[in-house]
Amino acid sequence: MPRLQPSLKARIALITTVLAAVLGTGIVLGSLYYAHRDLEDALQNQQDSIVKLSADQLDTAMDDRTVMLAHMAPQIGAVLENARGRAREDVRADLLDVIGKTIPVPAAFNSVVVTDANGSVLTSSGPPIEVGDRDYFREAVRTLNPVVAAPIHARVDGTIGVLVAMPVVSASRQFLGLVGGWLDLSRSNFLVEIAHSRLGNTGFYCLVSAGARPVYVQHPDTRQARQPARALGDTCGETDQPATLEFLMPERPVIARHLMSTTGWELIAVLPAREAYAPLRQMQRRFLMMAGLVLGGVALLIWLAVRRLLMPLSRLHQVVQASADDADAFERLPRRPQRDEIGDVTRAFIRLMRDVRQRGQQLARSERRLRAVTDNLPSLLAFIDNDERYVFNNVAYEQAFGMRVEEIRGKTVREVLGEARYALARPYLQQALAGAVITFESEYRTPQPHWMEMSYRPEWSEDGKQVVGVHIHVQDITQRKLEHQRLARISQTDHLTQLENRSAFESQLHAAMARSRDENRLMALLFLDMDRFKAVNDAHGHATGDMLLQSFALRLRRCVRDQDHVARLGGDEFAVILEDIASPATAQRVAESILDAIGQRFYFDGVMADVDVSIGVALYRGSPMTDETLKRMADTLLYRAKALGRGRYEIGPAELMALEA
Repeated sequence: MPRLQPSLKARIALITTVLAAVLGTGIVLGSLYYAHRDLEDALQNQQDSIVKLSADQLDTAMDDRTVMLAHMAPQIGAVLENARGRAREDVRADLLDVIGKTIPVPAAFNSVVVTDANGSVLTSSGPPIEVGDRDYFREAVRTLNPVVAAPIHARVDGTIGVLVAMPVVSASRQFLGLVGGWLDLSRSNFLVEIAHSRLGNTGFYCLVSAGARPVYVQHPDTRQARQPARALGDTCGETDQPATLEFLMPERPVIARHLMSTTGWELIAVLPAREAYAPLRQMQRRFLMMAGLVLGGVALLIWLAVRRLLMPLSRLHQVVQASADDADAFERLPRRPQRDEIGDVTRAFIRLMRDVRQRGQQLARSERRLRAVTDNLPSLLAFIDNDERYVFNNVAYEQAFGMRVEEIRGKTVREVLGEARYALARPYLQQALAGAVITFESEYRTPQPHWMEMSYRPEWSEDGKQVVGVHIHVQDITQRKLEHQRLARISQTDHLTQLENRSAFESQLHAAMARSRDENRLMALLFLDMDRFKAVNDAHGHATGDMLLQSFALRLRRCVRDQDHVARLGGDEFAVILEDIASPATAQRVAESILDAIGQRFYFDGVMADVDVSIGVALYRGSPMTDETLKRMADTLLYRAKALGRGRYEIGPAELMALEA
């Protein structure tokens, strides 16, 4: 699908409008920035005042309750000093009487507890409850000062709350126990009410405790209760990062904080940006709507003016487009263009097109002569540009790819060759387009096996600095290749037995040893020598000897795998290369199979021949050994087998015989 491109008139109108709008927009954006900053400062000051007032109210409420506990502490101390030797229930009754007369429950606290100096709760009934391990108890014992504990689970009833602990001391400043006012966070009290207070419509408070492990004392989300928080600078879980264009699309909430003087806790007030900056956003929307209308009107007026000025250019544009298919389209332009820049371009275009028409006619004549020559050649000839598109190709392409010459023109090499063939040719094409002369051969299996030789020769620009295209010459070399392969097979084959000859054997042995070294795999080289062959040859003639050698080769070939190499080295000497065998036992089995096969008598043309074979088996597994050394080892083992009685095999070396599959 073609990409839409605005016309020149539209672009000029758009650019003019944009330039006119940029200055005004910059001024307005600057005004919005400073308006946002002033509003932010005003909102921050307002929030700071509100949160300070709320924190002072909390401090006042906490001070009142601390004073109540302090007034009651001496009375509790008198009961604790006289508690020794008395029954627990009597002491509890006296303590509850003092608490009932002094502390309004639940107006001031939801409940009041008293412990002795060891941390045993004296005001609870039932089994004893110990709080001596609590942090607030230890702190009160250490400092003998009031302590406000962070939210904890009460061991009396399991509720979550805050304990205001007042140490009870004797006249000699001896710690007697502790009296604590319990503020249940699931019931109504001044700490609970702060979480339900609202700032505006969507703002809220949260309260964070102090100490080494601060937590949320209160949070509008009940799931956050007692969750870890930051002692200073907490945001109640809100993101405190400004947006990229904060002054246009504010996202950062207005957050104010104040430390309570009584507890060291931090009260935090959060007002979301959506509510805080709602007036500013409304003003921005109005401005953008008005600015859009004004800019649209300005753009329309500019477009109409530009359209009138550029009418001659539009006419020239239409003629230039038509010239791609009609070389005479320029004749439709006015003969006397106006005297301005557009008129100068029009006159230049007319002169250019006349010259192009003349050169095109000359080029067409040259191409007809070139095609008359190239279309009579059996080779494929073509020229491609730097985009790998065919600029020229002879008629041989039509026969090879089933497309007319005109269809191929303009197509890419990928489109003509197909993905598979293009993948093979692409690296060579890239080298040619980089300036290298490339010649290579490719083998194809469809529609029938054949070989092609490709030559890519780059064409350089007139200044010789860059490649402007590539000449392609492709010729079928199938017959030449088949003849070469036939000669190669003849040169590598023993003419009598049709086994590999000595030359092929040398190449295969070298390659097999290299693979053994690379893959650390076991292989074996077998040297074979036919026993009593000379007697058969002398007694019955060379023709019989040749038939014996052919039969011997046939039996030998049947004893090994298809991938093993069997060669006749000369006379009655043969060799076998066994690659990638599991163990020395495999080579032994092959040698025994050969002995059994050759041990059967040979019959042909009424002649019976009884021969044996001696075998030397040399094992090899990746050691730094040369081909000649391995052959000498196999030869030595062969002659040892002959010396020990013929018709047998010898295998070595000993260090490889211990290998197992």
